[in-house]
Amino acid sequence: MQLDQIETFLDIVESRNFNRTADRLGLTQSTISARIKNLESAIGSELFQRGRAGAEPTAAGRRFEAYARSMLSTWSQARHDVRAFNRFEGTLRIAAQVGMTRSVLPGWVESLCQALPKSSIHVESDYSNQMVSDLSMGNLDIAVLYAPRYLPEIAYEHLMVEDYVMVSTTARTLSEVDSETYIRPGYTVLLEKTHAELLTDLAICRLSMGSETLAEMMLRRTGGTCYMRSDDARRFTIERPSFIVEGAPTLHQPVHTAILARRKHEPIIRKGIRALQVAVMSLDV
Repeated sequence: MQLDQIETFLDIVESRNFNRTADRLGLTQSTISARIKNLESAIGSELFQRGRAGAEPTAAGRRFEAYARSMLSTWSQARHDVRAFNRFEGTLRIAAQVGMTRSVLPGWVESLCQALPKSSIHVESDYSNQMVSDLSMGNLDIAVLYAPRYLPEIAYEHLMVEDYVMVSTTARTLSEVDSETYIRPGYTVLLEKTHAELLTDLAICRLSMGSETLAEMMLRRTGGTCYMRSDDARRFTIERPSFIVEGAPTLHQPVHTAILARRKHEPIIRKGIRALQVAVMSLDV
């Protein structure tokens, strides 16, 4: 199995056509066919069903796609990390929950740059399941996430608790909240569950969102009521005529760090965690 076979496979998954992939990669159709044939031989399964309409992945092909993308990602990271040793003393790949892009990440990156001045640092924001998968495959070094998925190779530590408060452009008290302009917080499974238990009258409403950033944007555009992280809520009420709703319960979301257990004693991992702790201590959460 060769990388050019993997790249060709993934291009056909997108193009759904051997000839189109040949044009895109600047190769002959026979070369494309040979690569896929050799790949299928190595895997022991047919990956595409060819017909007049083009090429559709078989069940095995769809199953193999995730592994193919993972292999290319691992190869890309390996090249980057090895090349980085020519210029840097080490590399660190970190990620935090998408909702923490404005809160935890900026301070963490700033603290990392001070703690690891001779290291290469790659930063991402993502969701819990993907970060856990990336950690397991070695594509990530430290993750900050909401929802641990317990695997034997991953070590989790409690980091902090984020508080979410209800903000409204129209209602000062909970009794004044209009369900027609209310955005139910679907940001995490735990927040959804807690919300349903504490606010039964608002548990079923017309609009719910899985992104707190999008919920805030909608509040700016159309007004209404939604939940925000406490520091975002305070900033919002300063910037816009709005209120932190009296009588609305505060929702609590635990935050965890995740690393590969076998790497927890590595100096660069320990410095990365310490830099994160420094960043968190500077937050008002």
